[in-house]
Amino acid sequence: MSAKTALKAAKSAIDAKKWDEAVEHAKTVLEKDPSNYFAKLFLGRANDGLSRFDDAANAYYDATKIKPEDAQAWLGLRGMYEGLGPSKVEENIEVGLKLAEIYMNLDDAHRSQSAIDKLVDHARRHGTKTQYAHALATQLPSSRVYSYLEGRLPDPSKTYTRIAEIYETQEAQTIKKLIDERKTRLGATLESTTNSVKNEIYAKSPLEGIYEDIINWTNDDELRRQYEEKLLERAYDTLLVLPPGDKAEKRDKVMNLAHDMVVIKHPYLLAWKIELEWRSGLEVEAY
Repeated sequence: MSAKTALKAAKSAIDAKKWDEAVEHAKTVLEKDPSNYFAKLFLGRANDGLSRFDDAANAYYDATKIKPEDAQAWLGLRGMYEGLGPSKVEENIEVGLKLAEIYMNLDDAHRSQSAIDKLVDHARRHGTKTQYAHALATQLPSSRVYSYLEGRLPDPSKTYTRIAEIYETQEAQTIKKLIDERKTRLGATLESTTNSVKNEIYAKSPLEGIYEDIINWTNDDELRRQYEEKLLERAYDTLLVLPPGDKAEKRDKVMNLAHDMVVIKHPYLLAWKIELEWRSGLEVEAY
């Protein structure tokens, strides 16, 4: 059987959902032409039909290496990952973003936006909160497709706000869980345990940067003031739990944030307390 005949037979077998036959025909083509794009595609689809998902993914990814900018293999991956629900959310995000890029390069804004919408919706329905935040990040100015889709995507400040809320909830739950687990350790006090846990979590937290992005992108003055307060409070709380030798840079940031709020007469008690007491030298040494 010639490669061309085998390729047609593979396609017919797929149409008839005769997956084993499709696999054999696709392999026949690949024995003669290891870089045959459509044989890789058909092999991926047939293995997907047989629930051999790892084999299907390998075949599809092989196809993407042959024709990286052709959407068909990426669409095959997306269809498979969407069908797998919670187990392949991260992979689906990356595939969806690649599809958005492919359509961007074809100047197809509708399909590019649809690819982003689909990956975000899939992560929302099937992913963890962290995975959902990761998916939402594809709508932000840092995304590879943002400049092309700007105006079609949600306002960045709204997306940043949703991501901030996710991380706030996750961090609060993690801090509580770790404190409960560690406070009974020999020699531990509630204060030392709390400080240790917060220092650990805050060191890895993206929240300060997210708050700054909300402040920079929003046109809503009330929202900006709200997140200026959140930023100062998080920077201040981080300063309190840092080891003594690591405080200088964070102290400067806290003082600058507080000073900026006082200059515009924003009525936030923590800012005024820091400005009046720290700059007068009453509490600087204590921190």
